[in-house]
Amino acid sequence: MLHPELPGYHVNRRKDMSKARKIVGTTIRSILIIVFAVIIAAVNSILPNYARMMDSMIGGINTKIDNSDVDTTGLDLEYNKADYTTDNIGEAESALHQQIADEGTVLLSNEGILPMAQDTEFSFFSVNSATVSARDSMMGGRNLTQIFENAGAKINTTLMNFYSEQSKEYGLSSGSISYGDAEDFAINEVPLSVLQENAEVMESVKNTVPVYFLKRVAGEGRDMPRSMYNHAESEEDKAKSYLEPDSTELEIISYLNDNFDNVILVTNSNAALELGWVKDYTNIKAVLSSTTIEAIPYILTGQVNPSGRTVDTFAADASKSPAAQNFGDYQYVDENGELTKYNYVTYEEGIYVGYKYYETRYEDAVLNQGNAGDYDYTEEVVYPFGYGLSYTTFAWSNMQTNWSGDECTVTVDVENTGDMAGKDVVEIYAQSPYTEYDKANGVEKASVQLAAYGKTSELAPGEKETVTCTFSKEQLKAYDENGAQTYIFDAGDYYITAAANAHAAINNILAAKSEKPAQKADLDSEETADNEESATQEEAESKIELLTAGGLSTEEATTGGNAEFVAVYTPDNTDTDVTTYATDSYSGVEITNQLQDCKADVTYLTRSDWEGTFPTHDGTPGTQISTWGNEINGEDGVSYTYVKTASDDLIAELDSFSSGTEIDPETLADTQIVYGADNGLTLIDMRGLDYDDPLWEDLLDELTPEEIYNTIGVSGYGIEYIDSVEKPFNIDADTASGLIYGGTGAMFPSAMTLAQTWNLELASEYGEMIGNEGLLGGADGWYAPSMNIHRTPYSGRNGEYYSEDAFLSGAVASREIYGAASKGMYTYIKHFAFNDQENHRGDRDGQFSVATWFNEQSAREIYLVPFEMCMKAGDVTLNYVEKQEDGTYVNASKQIRASQGVMTSFNRAGATWAGGDYGLITGILRNEWAFDGIVMTDNANTGVFMDGYQMTEAGADVKLTTLPASARYNFDENDPATYYYARQAMHHTLYTIANCKAMNGAMPGSHIKDGTRISTTIMRVVTILFGLLIILEVYKIFRLFKPTQKKLAKLQAKAEKKAQKKQS
Repeated sequence: MLHPELPGYHVNRRKDMSKARKIVGTTIRSILIIVFAVIIAAVNSILPNYARMMDSMIGGINTKIDNSDVDTTGLDLEYNKADYTTDNIGEAESALHQQIADEGTVLLSNEGILPMAQDTEFSFFSVNSATVSARDSMMGGRNLTQIFENAGAKINTTLMNFYSEQSKEYGLSSGSISYGDAEDFAINEVPLSVLQENAEVMESVKNTVPVYFLKRVAGEGRDMPRSMYNHAESEEDKAKSYLEPDSTELEIISYLNDNFDNVILVTNSNAALELGWVKDYTNIKAVLSSTTIEAIPYILTGQVNPSGRTVDTFAADASKSPAAQNFGDYQYVDENGELTKYNYVTYEEGIYVGYKYYETRYEDAVLNQGNAGDYDYTEEVVYPFGYGLSYTTFAWSNMQTNWSGDECTVTVDVENTGDMAGKDVVEIYAQSPYTEYDKANGVEKASVQLAAYGKTSELAPGEKETVTCTFSKEQLKAYDENGAQTYIFDAGDYYITAAANAHAAINNILAAKSEKPAQKADLDSEETADNEESATQEEAESKIELLTAGGLSTEEATTGGNAEFVAVYTPDNTDTDVTTYATDSYSGVEITNQLQDCKADVTYLTRSDWEGTFPTHDGTPGTQISTWGNEINGEDGVSYTYVKTASDDLIAELDSFSSGTEIDPETLADTQIVYGADNGLTLIDMRGLDYDDPLWEDLLDELTPEEIYNTIGVSGYGIEYIDSVEKPFNIDADTASGLIYGGTGAMFPSAMTLAQTWNLELASEYGEMIGNEGLLGGADGWYAPSMNIHRTPYSGRNGEYYSEDAFLSGAVASREIYGAASKGMYTYIKHFAFNDQENHRGDRDGQFSVATWFNEQSAREIYLVPFEMCMKAGDVTLNYVEKQEDGTYVNASKQIRASQGVMTSFNRAGATWAGGDYGLITGILRNEWAFDGIVMTDNANTGVFMDGYQMTEAGADVKLTTLPASARYNFDENDPATYYYARQAMHHTLYTIANCKAMNGAMPGSHIKDGTRISTTIMRVVTILFGLLIILEVYKIFRLFKPTQKKLAKLQAKAEKKAQKKQS
């Protein structure tokens, strides 16, 4: 090595450093080149999979309509018009949002302390009160403090700030994690001791009104746990239900009860919480059920008079309902006892869901019939279905019923007899006779069913209004799956009553039957013949107490209710009518059993023998600890998965992709396969044509195999542009409480809150508002309404659904879809069908859907009713342009069905995936209900059991997938059967699109072109930008090794010197 002072050292040093710089520089730039290349590759390979969703969400669609070849003079091509502009819709959205919140909040209890003065200061206890927020928009919403400030009401900010700080350590866990990948339902409330350690906080609550804020959450993919085994610390809390307070919460509630005279309980949950414990805390003077928080200060201070009603029965112990016996975590084992990949649930309760169980068994207990057993309604039910209080009082009078043909009109005069303006709800219930024919054929009848309802306008004190409600005789039919195998109409007396809630309704009917409480022991001589003791006064008083539950006065209870609000309808038929309703009233198609393969081999609950047929768990506790929230069911105090043996045949059925179609593929062998025909038609030519117009065949001939595959296999969050027929790209937007894209960004209270308003006009306004938002923001379709049933309070998506009652659900949903359709929007009513629990539904990797078992009567009378009501919601006006004989065009209009879209469900109907079930989709939806619109799957990106061919064979159309790799659709373009079903699916899809708002601005002869989208622009920009960066880095590497002018001069001099040497 040279010494630094020796000649040549610094020269060599510089050479070494230059060489090192080149190596380092080359390495860094090589890495950058690789990174830039990876970015280009990633963007161009990954982004296309999500491009439609991204473009839909950020307004990246650039559809262009070219009318240069047509004469639009005198024509109105704006077929659907918005009622607002982007500048003024916000005010209308906010007003509607607040009204839904105001009318959808339910006052459950009030011992005269509410409303309070506006200057009252409220202290909200619970860390969850500091973290809860309104859902005003996709960007978030106001917190409780802000809402109180907006209302001019006072909230204890010292306490609220304390809880805000504590929320870093405490607070309710999210429940469902990442749409069901896992769950965390820990309650984790701030302990009372932590509160008491803060003197400033404890001082601040003095001279205020304490409000305990009891919040529960759930979410898509997971149901609420029946026990807290996996989420609580103490053994006491592990055994509790998520629907009741844990020990930490009760300690705070006890403190408030012991130290304050007037305590308010506010519940914030989409579940009907278990509130039987409240009666033990005598200073809880008011209970408010608030599924959304926006109305709380207005109601507490009397700025709003509550008028909401419950949409579910509030049970003292929800786990005791017949439906809850089979809800949660059930898994098949094979014949060797090994766990399979399949889960199941069995609806052993039949039609007896919610109030249809509680009120029916109550009547049978009162009448001493049906082996009702020792059933005490007051121990079972805290607040009945349809219940809610007001700050004023109302008097009803002059109930009248008028039958005109098969339609019944009920009128009731309602007078505000209090001293505060308010709204009241009139609920109409019916009771059908439970006949010997029914008992012999296994037809079940609930004691009461909601048939209609109406809400008054805001009545001033002393003001009176006549409420008019109508319903159809057809609503009173029953489904007989065993005898007639169709709908029947029994002979006998039908009781119609106007009542304040379901429990008051049955009491009214009992009064009309003259069945007094004191006569209980003599009511059924056959069952009491051996009973030598007569009813005692104690029994009578006990029965009166039973009858007062639900708000009846003692006077009404003594007479069993109010017979003045009961009418008896006796139809002309003297025997069971098995023909009148055996054909569908809309389609005229014969109705018969379609779902018998969904009926489990179990005993279904019957009111002929309540005790003997009450559901039990369809399975036994296994050895696997349940991570899906089962109750503690092991003798060792552990929560286990319930298991049941599945036969090899059942496993094979679950493994298969059979739709159950009645059509032999061989019969389709002669189907003519045509692609890419040049028939000169585009989709706008089809607007206004009937579904069966012959021109549709010509249009369908123009489609290419690639277009068919892309439409059927990959239509998530938007249906792709089709070049051959110039079908525009269609934005399909989520969710039930507002359009998360393709609208204005506004959000609204939950579907459950809307149902709790019991205001059908608000449902119509909401549907119209969504339609208006689509017109302004671009959405053509809406993944809503959601109308599965609150089979139990535990369902994770109860907030997205309406009620435990099928009629109420259908009444609200049908108004929504009609309102949206009036603005040209198609709605995907969902989830069709039986998607009444989230556990194991099948949308996660490794899940294979839950096999759902039920009898056909419950399917027809509960779970399918909301969908059928939407199908028959009525027609809306379709505007289009029509060609005249002279070749000119004029504006025209016709009526078209409001309901144009359906979304199927993850779960199975029996062993068959619901989205690929021929009996459900073709047998009922397509044939009986004559539905010609689009049928889409739920999110099928991970649904390995969602086979595309099975789907089309069953009668459904497109898959909600964004990833081509997830299409799971083997489209053999040369196979006649595949082509036949695909062509049918494209017909349904294109018919829906042709008649929606997407055609605004076009007419026959127009050209609809798909412009460059933002996602495409992004891919191009990224490719060009990073491509240039790669070129730049390559150039820099080249520069590192490119000789400089100085070095070139040296090399040249050296070469010349060497040449001179040779010459010499």
